Amino acid sequence: MVSPIGHMFRSRSRISENIVGEPLEIGARTIRPVVQLSGWHGTGGDAAADGAGAQLRARPAGVIVLERDGREYRLPTPDNTRLILWGLAGIALMVAVASEVVVRILR
Repeated sequence: MVSPIGHMFRSRSRISENIVGEPLEIGARTIRPVVQLSGWHGTGGDAAADGAGAQLRARPAGVIVLERDGREYRLPTPDNTRLILWGLAGIALMVAVASEVVVRILR
């Protein structure tokens, strides 16, 4: 007999989709936002218990710009939160190393 949790982990499905939003008319251009959706979903259970779960992450991926003459191009959207978090992690690492060096010098 398979436990509900074990069955759920075996019946997981990955989600990876780019979703294009409704067009916005701005001047002579049409702009369509693009969102990247990723994660997983799963179901599981047996005769005694059923369950379902999902984990989703949505982040802006960019915009598609349509010119009046038919040209189309994509502008990516930078993930500033990720850049800031990596910067803070780097600063924390430098502070930890510098404090260790100061402690060793003062001993």
